[in-house]
Amino acid sequence: MRHETYQRILWWVCLLVAPLVLTVIELFHPAGFTEHPGMYAYLSQPEAHDASHKALAYFGPDWWFTLHMIQTPMMALVAVGVWLLVSDVRTVHGPLAVACAWLSRLASFVFLIYYTALDSIGGIGLGRTIVLTQEMVARGELSDQELQGVIVALDATWVDPWVGGVGSFISETGSWAAFAMTALAAAARFFAKQGPWAALVLLGVAGWILQLSHAALHGPFAFMLLAAAAIWLAWWERQQAKP
Repeated sequence: MRHETYQRILWWVCLLVAPLVLTVIELFHPAGFTEHPGMYAYLSQPEAHDASHKALAYFGPDWWFTLHMIQTPMMALVAVGVWLLVSDVRTVHGPLAVACAWLSRLASFVFLIYYTALDSIGGIGLGRTIVLTQEMVARGELSDQELQGVIVALDATWVDPWVGGVGSFISETGSWAAFAMTALAAAARFFAKQGPWAALVLLGVAGWILQLSHAALHGPFAFMLLAAAAIWLAWWERQQAKP
């Protein structure tokens, strides 16, 4: 296959398949449990739908681990997809378009690093730690007092200002990078005249919503908008290529 064909396949994998997968799984990614009932108290067991926690349902710590095992590579694909959105911005399109394109690439790189770190600590690692803790309790390897110590340590890690799952340095850096990469990609394509303005607005709005939260219900909405913007831009490019 030609290089253009590979790039087009990658485009659809990163900007349609990955966002749609994320749209579905984020419907089952709860939010708002940090203060009540607390991270461990909520994530350590299955929970039915509760409007205060947004998700349609939560299936327990094994699901928390599985969710983030899926989410992490999908987020990486989204970062690659946004990078692809500015791949055709060239010097002929002007310095402003080129500057926005390179800043978008930089933001994509930052997003890829810090969202991977966030999911590794607060998702994959945390999920397995909860599962292993429960298994050790079931085998009698942890006393009630020792279990309470583990819970205190895990809850403290969840709200740690550097590596916590909410409001931490890695969380906020990844979130703002998500908005920056999409907004700057939209700006680059706007200045390069590579797409209808409404589709580019959708792209920027998707990043803004993702900056607010990737959990339900912000995340599904953000990823649906990203997929819609990608489809719109692909349709526009096809129309432009017609004789």
